[in-house]
Amino acid sequence: MDPGNDEQGPSDRRQLRYDYRSLLSDAAARKKEYLTGSSSLLLEDLERANTLFNQVTTTDEGVLDSRFLVLSADISAQRAHHMRIDSAAFDSLEYIEKLRDILYAGTGNADEQQMSGAKPDWAAIGSIASRFSRRAPRFSYIYGPLMTEVKERKRNTEGRRRADVGKAGRQQEAQIETMGESDVKKQENQTTKLVQKVHRILTKVGPINLFQLVINPQSFAQSVENIFYVSFLIRDGKAFIDDESGQPMIEACEPPQQGDYLSGLTKKQLIFSLDQSTWQEIIDVYGITECIIPQRRSKIGADGLSQVSSQVLLK
Repeated sequence: MDPGNDEQGPSDRRQLRYDYRSLLSDAAARKKEYLTGSSSLLLEDLERANTLFNQVTTTDEGVLDSRFLVLSADISAQRAHHMRIDSAAFDSLEYIEKLRDILYAGTGNADEQQMSGAKPDWAAIGSIASRFSRRAPRFSYIYGPLMTEVKERKRNTEGRRRADVGKAGRQQEAQIETMGESDVKKQENQTTKLVQKVHRILTKVGPINLFQLVINPQSFAQSVENIFYVSFLIRDGKAFIDDESGQPMIEACEPPQQGDYLSGLTKKQLIFSLDQSTWQEIIDVYGITECIIPQRRSKIGADGLSQVSSQVLLK
C-alpha cells in the first residue's frame, strides 16, 4: 500500500475494487477446491492478491484486501486441521487388508482362501520383517523382573496415635453434647441458691468493707467466685457499694422500684479486676485472716485436679 501515490484516479480505484471483488468471488466459489485440491491454487490467488495490494492507496481498497486475507487464513487453518500427522496417518484397516494379501498370496481372493481354510504364509511376513531386523526379539521382557524385593510395610503409629486422640476428643464432645436442659437448669438453680446465701450473710453482718466480705485469704479462686456472686446482688439492686468514706463499703438493701428511677435514681456499673498479686496485697493491707463468706470445700476430680465445689458452704 502506497499512500503517497497521488497519480491514481477514481477510475483506477474503481477498477481495483472490481478486481478485488472478483478475487473474493472466485475464492468463495473455489473454497472446496482449496481444501481438497493442491495448495498451488491458493498460492496463485495469494500472488494475485499481492499484485493488487501494490496498487492500494485508500482504505476502501484496503478493506477488500483484508477480507481476502481473512478468507485465505481461514482456508489455511482448515487445511492444517485436516492434515494427517504421525499416528493419525496410520489406517489400521488398510494395514490389515495388506497383511491378509501377503498371508494369502496364492491364487484366488484372500477372503475365499481364508474361508476355505487355507494356511496363512507366515514365512512371507517373516521374510519382509527380516529386512528391518536380523534378530527376532525375545519374549523374556513380558515375564517381568527376575528378582523382586518384598518391601516391608511400615506401620503408621503416628496416624494411629492421632486417630486415638481424635477419638478421645470426639467422645469428650459427645459427653458435652449429652448435657441436657435439666443439667443446665440444675446448675442455674444451684448458683441462685448460693447467691441467696451470700445475700443473707450480707444482711446479717450489715455494712462491711467489700474486700473483707469477698477476699478469701486461703483461696484466690474462691475470692474470684465471691466477687462473681456479689455482682448478682449489685445487678439486681439487692446491695449497693458506697465509697464516700474512701473505702468500698457494701450493704444489703431493698431493690429499687420504678418510682425511685423516676425520682432520679441511676445504676452505675464498674469492672473489678483482680490478679494474684493484687489479691495478696489486699490481704496484707487489710489484715484479712478469715473471709466473711465461709470457705467452700474442694474435691478431686476425675482428672486428678482440685475442683472447688461452689455449691457447698462450710457452716
